[in-house]
Amino acid sequence: MRTARRLMFASLMVLLLPSSATAGGWWSFIDTNRSTVAVGQRVKAEAEVLFSSIRAAREAQDGRFYVYALRGLDYSIVRRAMNKPSPKDWWAQGDADALELGRVVLRISEANLGQARASFTVPELAPATYALMFCDAGCAHPLGDVVPTVDFTVVADPAIAEIAERTTRLEERVAARQARSLAAVRAAGRRARTAVANTEAEVRALGERLRALDRKVAEAANASRPSVWALAGWVIAGGFAGAFAFLMVRRRSAKLPPRTVDGWQPSDEELKALMTSQQSRSRPPRVRG
Repeated sequence: MRTARRLMFASLMVLLLPSSATAGGWWSFIDTNRSTVAVGQRVKAEAEVLFSSIRAAREAQDGRFYVYALRGLDYSIVRRAMNKPSPKDWWAQGDADALELGRVVLRISEANLGQARASFTVPELAPATYALMFCDAGCAHPLGDVVPTVDFTVVADPAIAEIAERTTRLEERVAARQARSLAAVRAAGRRARTAVANTEAEVRALGERLRALDRKVAEAANASRPSVWALAGWVIAGGFAGAFAFLMVRRRSAKLPPRTVDGWQPSDEELKALMTSQQSRSRPPRVRG
């Protein structure tokens, strides 16, 4: 089983298990260069192995671990173990038939983490689907945190195995392209969400600046505009000023002397003579008989 199938199977197992399984993640799957094989074909298998301690990792390097093909394995034991964060003594072969396929070579890379590899030629196995497992002699104990695979299929005809492998490789390429496309779409979506968030932030900032500018303009207009009371005071003051001017004009007019013609003013005798003359002109003439 190749890496892509291994990852897809792991994801499927996590989805099928209850939510508490996601709190585990302690397990490691075996990766093979082919998942459908025929008798006589060469197979390579490997897995990253995490041991419970550095001592356990060193003890596992003595060469006592093997790769087994298991037929009829009850996989519920694996699902139950995956449902726990750190299970102890979880492995049980049960009624499954175990056939040794080859020796496991273990290399410790750092501390209690290592790389396990096995290479074998498919023996005379009945056509069926098997589980592959790294474990000790008789498959009584698992190697570190390794769990068995479930899709190692043996077919009778090598041509069928080759067609199945080509189909598997094609499916893997399609899955890889789909994964890349999905990753690109998700990345574009993240960029679009980021751009929208940035634009919204810029619009909010621009709105704040516009509102601040509106407030400043309103404050400046209020400061330059006279108040209602100031206008009323000016009106009242103007009224008082007009009334005062009118009174002053009338008072001045009352004190002025009567007008004369060219500075001449008649005397009393002249006025009396003028009146007598006017009376004599207004009487009718007497008629003598």
